[in-house]
Amino acid sequence: MKDQMDTLLENFERQTAQLRDAQAVAAETTAQVESADGLVRATIDAGGSLAKLEFAPTTFERTTPAQLANTVQTLVRQGSLQVKQKIADLMAPITEGLPDLADLVEGAPSLAGLVPPIPEFVEEEAPESPRPESFEDAGPILRDDQPPAPAPQRVRPPRADEDEEPPSSWMTRGD
Repeated sequence: MKDQMDTLLENFERQTAQLRDAQAVAAETTAQVESADGLVRATIDAGGSLAKLEFAPTTFERTTPAQLANTVQTLVRQGSLQVKQKIADLMAPITEGLPDLADLVEGAPSLAGLVPPIPEFVEEEAPESPRPESFEDAGPILRDDQPPAPAPQRVRPPRADEDEEPPSSWMTRGD
């Protein structure tokens, strides 16, 4: 029994060290993605956030703002999925083969169902957007033949008699 516990303790210490190292690597994990046309490049950090965004010098001559926005969104989504998959691949060997509580203690309940499996992060097809390609394609916000509506005016309610005493409250100390 002592030998078995020593072996389990050694495995636990080894896996703890591996996990610590993997977490350090995971924290530094990034993904760099580039658009098919080479106009946009993005770097995504370990948290899935946009860390760096670069545009080719001719980007604004070769695309519309709406297409550029769509490209950036797509790249951030792709990069975020790549980072998640890299981290999942990094952690998978450490979590494989971990003993279950039922394996260690006779009669103990199994905890295997409580730990979710590491998912595969694959890119889903983005739904077609019903939005126009650009703001100009959507038409004007105001019609040329209609003047803008006047701003609403604030009307103060009439004040009560000035002779009335203000209400007693904690703000006026009730004097």
